[in-house]
Amino acid sequence: MFVRPVSALLAVLLLTGIPSPGISQVREGSGTIDESEVFRDIAPVPAGFATALIMLNGEFAVTDRHEDVIVFFDRQGQQKRTLAYPAYEPTALAWNGEHLVAADAENGRIYFLDPKTGEAVRTISSPLQPIVGLASNAEGQLWVAGQGARELLLLDPYDGTTLASIQSPASRLSGLAFDPAGYLWATDAGSDLIYLVDIRTGYTILRLASPGPVPEGLWLDGQRLYVSDYQTDRLYQADVYALHGRLVRSEARRGHAMLFREVENLGPGTVTGGTVVVAIPTDGPNQDLDSVSVTQGGRPETDQWDQEVSVFDMGRLDPGEKKSLRMDAYGTFHRISYKIFPHLVGTLDDIPADVRERYLVDADKYRVQSDYIQRKVAEIVGDETNVYFKARRLYDFLVGRINYQMIGGWDIAPTVIERGTGSCSEYTFAYVALSRAVGIPARYVGAMVVRGEASSIDRAYHRWAEIYLPNVGWIPVDVNAGDQEWQGQRAFSFGGISNRFLITTRGGGDSEWMKWNYNAVVDYRTLGKANVRTEGFAEWDIIKQ
Repeated sequence: MFVRPVSALLAVLLLTGIPSPGISQVREGSGTIDESEVFRDIAPVPAGFATALIMLNGEFAVTDRHEDVIVFFDRQGQQKRTLAYPAYEPTALAWNGEHLVAADAENGRIYFLDPKTGEAVRTISSPLQPIVGLASNAEGQLWVAGQGARELLLLDPYDGTTLASIQSPASRLSGLAFDPAGYLWATDAGSDLIYLVDIRTGYTILRLASPGPVPEGLWLDGQRLYVSDYQTDRLYQADVYALHGRLVRSEARRGHAMLFREVENLGPGTVTGGTVVVAIPTDGPNQDLDSVSVTQGGRPETDQWDQEVSVFDMGRLDPGEKKSLRMDAYGTFHRISYKIFPHLVGTLDDIPADVRERYLVDADKYRVQSDYIQRKVAEIVGDETNVYFKARRLYDFLVGRINYQMIGGWDIAPTVIERGTGSCSEYTFAYVALSRAVGIPARYVGAMVVRGEASSIDRAYHRWAEIYLPNVGWIPVDVNAGDQEWQGQRAFSFGGISNRFLITTRGGGDSEWMKWNYNAVVDYRTLGKANVRTEGFAEWDIIKQ
């Protein structure tokens, strides 16, 4: 039996079937951070029902829904003063450089207040009601979020005319903040998430886990994002721009995954020979492996994509004979998400030459140079120059174009795109083809999947793409998983995967050992009318700590 050891003790535990001991939740190293470390608690909020947040002259201010006041406080959480609120259901607050801009959920009005006296000098009506978020851009125009609304609106601050609209990231937004780099930050009290939304495209770019259970107020001060929480009455801070390009990990869980393959000759002919090739998983951003073992008798090989495999020569199988093997892996598996700010992503020229050389080539499943793919990328990408948004346009196009359907066989990318249906592998081939056609290096990964919360059988497996973003590196892009209704849901799978996967395979295309397969591949030769049965599945056991 081939064993990739971590220690002699772990190897013994694996071979005897005893679960291996736990390992650390997060690896130390540059670029990786635990989700719980993103925000830190910095002060109490001196209001029992705080619904919004701004910063003015070094002080924070929130609206108090119960007391109908605006409360100002310092960085230690000490109340400094209050202003009377001009209505009865304060829900949102912004600062436009001259006035406090406050919204009321009861009457749908937006008030422009003198910051010293609280006098309402002007009021307009909002087309979105009830109002749950306000943010002022550098020109004083107002971004508005409404409860359940599918769009965020940009309003003229003098008459409320709608100037622009973009997609809302979610249905239960609770706050907005303007980012001068061209974004809006939005809190989602329903899902306990914070979104970054690109103003130009309407794409939700990234998601952060909220530091509290009911995030309401948001304010960006340079690189620092402040969040006030309605339930905990606390103020939290994150250096969000320091997250660019970093891997955030969470929800670590221990598990044992087993991959099984069996070939049986039911006769009457003879299996004269063949191979079973098993991909050997390694450590990665989402997985820390204690040990990997494979049935004895295979020889180690590495393909042109640096994928390690174990190759088993099947030998002769007479009628009634069979050959079986398995691969076992113990480890810790994480939910991962790369945090990327599009305006900080580099150009195609910043991608290393060796990466471009390997992962921009054409292949049979991709047909990158076909007229169809070339016309399609020109249509989708248009005049976009930012590498991130090129990749994101391709992603959103396929999310809207392809419906999941697993009917057997893997068609080429042009066929899949034109037909509009495909399996996870076909989604992946299509995305790799489109990405390579615009100069973005792309490859695929294959994995075994937890299909339940604990022990489960996986017979379908899963495949998705990875792309190389300049000044960031390789990130996962799962178009199949990104087929979601709201942009906030869709954003996660562009740069993130859940903790349900043991990745076994990485490849750029047709492999000398795995061909276009992942996890394992079986090939055999027969003489006479041989009826050959192959069986394959994966089995998971989640180990409670």
